[in-house]
Amino acid sequence: MKTHTPGPWWFCEDLDGVFMIGQGDIGIAAAHPPKLREGEKMGLFDPGDPRANARLIAAAPELLAAAQAMLAVCYDLERNDETLAAVKKTMIAIAKATGENP
Repeated sequence: MKTHTPGPWWFCEDLDGVFMIGQGDIGIAAAHPPKLREGEKMGLFDPGDPRANARLIAAAPELLAAAQAMLAVCYDLERNDETLAAVKKTMIAIAKATGENP
């Protein structure tokens, strides 16, 4: 499995309102504001706030590490339906982030 670019990641806004996400001096992604021509409709997809999207993307490495740490702690907790459901959701999210099967 290939690994993701290690954190911490940063984000900043350029002059066109595009939020760049990166690590060190390397760009990883960009969150663009929606640009519609006159009369166009967005349809079913709402891209949301590009600043919020950039913050979420930039936090991805820390969120993954936190989820992995919490999952390790949850194994020591009392086994009940709520705990097991949270563990399963966390395992699925980690698998999605790392490209592994849950």
